[in-house]
Amino acid sequence: MGGAALVVVLGLVLGGCTQPEPDPERAGTVVVAVGSAFGSLNAGTTLGRTPGSTLVRSLAQSGFVSVDEVGAAVFDESFGTVEKVADSPLTVRYTISPTALWSDGVPVTPDDLVLEWAARSGLYDDVTPEIDASGEVTNGDALDAGVAFAATSPALVHVPAVPIVEGTSVTLVYDVPVADWEVALDVNVPAHVLGATVLGIDDPAEAAAAVSAAILGEDKGALRSLSLAWRTGLTAELLAEDATAAVTTGPYVVDRVVGEERVDLVRNESYEGARPAAFDRVVLRTALHPLDQVTALRDDEVDVIAPTDTADVLDALEDVEDVTTRSGGDATLQLQLQVAGGGPFDPATYDGDAAKAAAVRKAFLATVPRDAVVSSVAEPLWADAAPADALLPAAGANVGEVDVPEADVADAERALADAGVPTPVVVRVLTDTADPVRLGVLDLVTEQAAEAGFAVRRYEQADGMVADLRGAPSAWDVALLPVPQSDLGAAATAARWRTQGSTNVTGWTSPETDAAVDALTAMVDPEARTDAFDAVAATLADGAAVLSLVRQPVVVATRDADPEDEGRLPQLEPVPPLALSRADLTSWWDWARTDA
Repeated sequence: MGGAALVVVLGLVLGGCTQPEPDPERAGTVVVAVGSAFGSLNAGTTLGRTPGSTLVRSLAQSGFVSVDEVGAAVFDESFGTVEKVADSPLTVRYTISPTALWSDGVPVTPDDLVLEWAARSGLYDDVTPEIDASGEVTNGDALDAGVAFAATSPALVHVPAVPIVEGTSVTLVYDVPVADWEVALDVNVPAHVLGATVLGIDDPAEAAAAVSAAILGEDKGALRSLSLAWRTGLTAELLAEDATAAVTTGPYVVDRVVGEERVDLVRNESYEGARPAAFDRVVLRTALHPLDQVTALRDDEVDVIAPTDTADVLDALEDVEDVTTRSGGDATLQLQLQVAGGGPFDPATYDGDAAKAAAVRKAFLATVPRDAVVSSVAEPLWADAAPADALLPAAGANVGEVDVPEADVADAERALADAGVPTPVVVRVLTDTADPVRLGVLDLVTEQAAEAGFAVRRYEQADGMVADLRGAPSAWDVALLPVPQSDLGAAATAARWRTQGSTNVTGWTSPETDAAVDALTAMVDPEARTDAFDAVAATLADGAAVLSLVRQPVVVATRDADPEDEGRLPQLEPVPPLALSRADLTSWWDWARTDA
């Protein structure tokens, strides 16, 4: 059966009607309200890496490894082991545990890892996505007609040879050192399900083996259909029609998807891992307005809410009895300076005088009132807010910390004068002013920078903020952005800060940074990577390329446990703040799992 036929099959089993709300007598059901909709179970796709998809997948999918808040690898030996068996060449062996099962009871096999390697290595793709400035794919028809998993990993692209399979072990041999080897490969799409739906083989073991055979034999016809199904078959839209296609390995399994409104997950009866489900059902409601989330919590319709953290939401929560709120920090807000757009921070503006451009960058950053940002903007929403000193939050909340001096307007003014730069220096800021936190930051920066001779303005959009960030460097001078965590922290750092990196939107270039990035990406010792990240951050601080401000405040509220409701409603301890910018939310769900 071809990939297009798979789409048809997925549309025939269940109707896409709206489902009823949870029964008020629901002691075994936990209802959680969040503001991010589920998109896909496939972690290799852009849609599958959205916050709502990560949240669902972190409960429905287990594997060899997860990533915690600080970017460290956390291994699950009840699923299997990951072992570096050689440094030169870098060789990594995965051994699957007998307790690693898919939710339909089929054992996880090396075929599942071979499939994921094939999809993420890029070696079999004969069509690559063409992306416009907004990040949209423009050659979808060509992708559908060719072999296009379209999910090349910057780590697995360095595994050019077919993995070595021995029993329940799979061994990867890298052609260069790769710092992210611990988290480079894991189970994702079940090979036996793909073999059944695409290749028409009913026996699970034979179906999975047929997928591996198509890969090893470079069967273009089979790979064309397999890649299409892999790329498109696990979206929310299709799972709303047939949730039985959601075969996963975690303590819960997706039971029902209702558009962008809701996802129901139920206990995975086949799960034999270390952290089984604590509840019969977890319902994620994803379509409630933040204040409606508060109302639903008050009315016992939901048990946990993670609304947008605003003054109105906090005021509303204060009026709700018997709830516990916890605040925390999400993505780090940064000021990233454009050095290639012909603006005030670009050496080209000063006839190639890099020293003068650096002086202007340092002067501008010296005006930024980080303490006022914390006290005036963040602390009213999060009492424990503090200045963020980490310059590489894509690798973890505290990665790449540097010493940041206090703002000094007078020093900034002198620096501009010493550099011979006439004032006012116009600085155009790209940011989302619909977010009250970012708007508050922009107002503070505008006011204080003016005292040193900088005229801060909101930039004028060309094709939209996302498109302009990537494709219109001459339209803006500073981007005020939240920086999410990446599952491959070293690779993400390289892509963002290496000269001409794939996500280098500011045009930053520095021999010192490039050398530090190269050392980082070749650092295979996890214990030594902290120093390697710090070395990259130091070069960025020295060049005044970027400044971290504060982590975006978030709030979570939990309905208090009440023994009188024990037979009617679930009894919960207060859950931790939900940072949706994290690459992996497995550990956030600890409260929804128990020890085996």
